[in-house]
Amino acid sequence: MRSTWTLSLTAALLMAGCGAEPPASEVPPVEEAAVGTAEAPLDADLAPYFDAVTTPTNGYNVVGTLTPASWSWGQIELLEGRQRFRSEYYNPRTQKLRYQDTYQSSDYPVATFFGALNQQLVDGFNLAYANSCATAAGSTCPAVGPTKPAARYVLLHKGRATAARTCNVNLTPTLLVHGAIQDANVWMFPNGNNGSGGSYGNAAQKTGLVQDLESKGRCVYAVTFGSFHGDNYNHAIHVANAVSRIKALHPGVARVDVIAWSKGVLAVDPWMANAATWGGFSTTRLFERLAKEQASQVPAYNDSVRVYVPLSGPHKGIDLNFRHPIHTLTIASTSSNAPVGRGPMPWTYFSAFQCVTWGSDVPWYNNPYAESVCEGSGGMWPDFFRRIYLSNITGLSSTGAPVSASTLQSLNTTQGLSASAFNFDEYNMSLFGSVNDSGKYVTAFPGQLQAAYDLRGTYPIPDRSSYVWDSVDPNENRYFPWLDSKLIYNPLNPFIAAGYMDATDHRVCRTTAYDPVGSPCFAYHAYNTNQNAEGYNFSNYAKYRIMQGLGIATAMEMGGKFITRLAEHGLDTRLPSLYVLYGTAAGAQPYETDGMTSTTSVPRGDGVLFEASIAAVTQLTQGWTAAKKTADAKQEGMAYDHLSMGITPAVWNKISAHFVSRD
Repeated sequence: MRSTWTLSLTAALLMAGCGAEPPASEVPPVEEAAVGTAEAPLDADLAPYFDAVTTPTNGYNVVGTLTPASWSWGQIELLEGRQRFRSEYYNPRTQKLRYQDTYQSSDYPVATFFGALNQQLVDGFNLAYANSCATAAGSTCPAVGPTKPAARYVLLHKGRATAARTCNVNLTPTLLVHGAIQDANVWMFPNGNNGSGGSYGNAAQKTGLVQDLESKGRCVYAVTFGSFHGDNYNHAIHVANAVSRIKALHPGVARVDVIAWSKGVLAVDPWMANAATWGGFSTTRLFERLAKEQASQVPAYNDSVRVYVPLSGPHKGIDLNFRHPIHTLTIASTSSNAPVGRGPMPWTYFSAFQCVTWGSDVPWYNNPYAESVCEGSGGMWPDFFRRIYLSNITGLSSTGAPVSASTLQSLNTTQGLSASAFNFDEYNMSLFGSVNDSGKYVTAFPGQLQAAYDLRGTYPIPDRSSYVWDSVDPNENRYFPWLDSKLIYNPLNPFIAAGYMDATDHRVCRTTAYDPVGSPCFAYHAYNTNQNAEGYNFSNYAKYRIMQGLGIATAMEMGGKFITRLAEHGLDTRLPSLYVLYGTAAGAQPYETDGMTSTTSVPRGDGVLFEASIAAVTQLTQGWTAAKKTADAKQEGMAYDHLSMGITPAVWNKISAHFVSRD
C-alpha cells in the first residue's frame, strides 16, 4: 500500500500566481555573517562531540526536494546547515522509521496509518545519502544515513497550497516546530492517514493545523528534525535556517510567524534569546564547556519573527520521568518501534522483576508488553533481581567527564544475558547515555538531558499510598500494585509473603531517580538468587536495590545546565508579538498528576508539563519594558491536555484570530 514519491536531487520550479519562484539552487544559501566563534578551533576534548566541518559558517544549502503522494504534503525540501553541529546519536527508539519498520499488529495497525508518512521522512533525508537501504526490504541502514541523519540536516515541509503557491504569498507565512516523539506530520495528519483519508483509531480529527491555516489563505511550512530527542542548540540553528529559507521563498515578506509545540519551544527560545551571547558557563566542567561552544553556533536573532506562539512548552524544564517509575517501566517493557516507549529513561539499571512478564516465555504467546530488554526477563524468582543495565556510566570525573569502569555488554552478560542477545543500541536506553566500546560517550537523548530540571521545589512528591489515589495516579494504580503482587506471590506457601517493599511510603521509590544515593529503593525477598543482594533482614530475606541512576543534578550538568541558562534570558525585545498558549486539563489518562493535591483538584498543568513551566510569559519577557509587555505579550490557558493543544480546532482558532489581529 506504500505510495510512491517523485524524488529530485535538483530543486523543483514552483509556479506562483505572480511569477515563478526561483529554483532552490539559485537562492543564496549564506545568510548573515559567520558567527563570531564559528571558525575558532575546538578544544581537543570537545572535538569528538561535533560533526567534522572544515569551515563552519552561517547559512544553509538546499540539498534537494521530493514530492509526496497527492494526499500528503505539497513538497519537502532537505536543508543542510553550514554551522558546526553537535553530533547526533540514535538508538532504535529515536531513529526515523521506514514503512517496513513501523509497528504493526492486529491490535495496533500503526503502519497502516503512519507507515507511508514515516517513509516520506526517510526518503527526504535520503536525498543526502542516496542509500538503497531506505526502501530495501530487510536491510539495515548505516549509523549515519537516511534513518539516522547527520545533525546538519533538517526537512522543510510545505503544505499543498503553499507548494502550489495558491496561498496568499503576501501574508506572513507560518513555520511549525514539532516536539519530542513527533515530526512535521503531526501538524498535517495528527492521527495518521492511510492514503485514503482514514485516521488511526477512526479518530474524528483527520486533518491538522496545516490545512486549517491554508484554508484561511496562509502559507504554511514545518520542520522535521533528524532526532526528535535531539540537541536543542542544533534544533535552534535549524529553526533560524528554516526561517531564512522561508523568507527567501517569500521576497518582500519581512517576518515569519512561528508556532512551536512542547519540546519544540526549546528550539525557538535559544535563537530568539540570542544564545550566542549567553555567559556564565563553567570553564572547567566538560558539559558546560560543550554547551558554551554549542550556544556560540546559534545564529544571532535577526528580527525575523512577527508572532511567536509557544504551545505548552517546557520553558522551565521537565522532570516527568524522574517522578514516575511507571513511565520508565513502560519504556523498558515496550518494543522500540511501538507507539509508546520512545521517551527518555532516568535509570541506569533496574531489577528484572519490574518487567511486565509472568512465568516463562512460550513460543505460542507473544507478550506485547515485554518486547525489548524485558523480553524473557523477570518472570520467575531465579531471575527477579538480575540487573538490566541501560548505561555503564557510574558518575562524572573531577572535570565533569563521564566515568565508566566496564562496557555495557560486560555489565549485562555478567548478569546472565547471553552475548548473542546483547546489542549496544538496544540496551543504551538511559537518557544519560553510555560510553561505547570505542571509548566514546554517546547518548540518544541530548535534548532531554538539556530539558531536565528539578521542579520538586514547586511541585513536591506527594504521599499517595492511600487507596483513594488508585484511580488517579499511574504509579499507584499500576506500578506499585504490580511490584507488590510479584513480591508477595509465594507458590510454595501462599500464606507467607515471598517478599515485600522496603518502604511503605512510596515517595521513597519515587524520589530514587532524583537522588539514588539519598533515596534508594529496596525490596526484600526470600529467594536469594545472585550477587546483587545488599544485605538481609531478621528473617534472612535478601535486600535488593530495585533501580539505580545518576540523579537529576547530574542530568542537569550533562545537559550543560540548559534550562538554568535559558531561564536567565528573555526573548529579543524586537519581537512584535508573543502569545503563550498552554493546556490546563490533565486528560483522561494523565502522565503527570503530582500537581494535584486532592482527587478533585485541578492538575496545575496539562497532564505532561507543570503550569510553572508552560505558563512562562514572565520568564520569556524579562528585559521587556512594562509598556511592551502590556502591548505585545499575551498568555492564555485552555482546557485541553498536552497532547491536544496542537491538534484541536478551538486552539487553532485562537491562533488564527491572533494572527489576524497582527496583520
